[in-house]
Amino acid sequence: MARRLVALLRAARDHRATRHTDRGAAVIEFVMMSVLLVFLLFAVLQVAVYFYARNIVAASAADAARYAANAGVDPASGGPRADELIRKGIGSGAGSRIPCHGSTTTDSASGLTVATVHCRGRLKLTFLPLALPLWIDVTTSSLKEGPP
Repeated sequence: MARRLVALLRAARDHRATRHTDRGAAVIEFVMMSVLLVFLLFAVLQVAVYFYARNIVAASAADAARYAANAGVDPASGGPRADELIRKGIGSGAGSRIPCHGSTTTDSASGLTVATVHCRGRLKLTFLPLALPLWIDVTTSSLKEGPP
């Protein structure tokens, strides 16, 4: 009987010892998962900012190409117009890192003259402390107006 009592006391002591070793594990797991989820949230926000900026650059280049295609307008003026529209859309800081150039080219399929605006630059990461190159490269053309 004494041996059985000693065995029960040892089992209870061992059970209490193992129960106390898990103390605080939930807090550690919560912190680890929170860091992971916050990083994932910022990554999704960064992707959204990148696609927003890319759409602004594409729309600005298309508008500038249509402007440069007008009769009596120098095709090189499409670049500064696109720069101005980009700065209005995404801000002067990020807009200055995406320069645009306007030119006149010939369409290879039809042989017609087109006004082309090419924008290429690097977007800086906003939410993540990484040095990843997020390049934006957009080229848009529009048929140049002229006498029939």
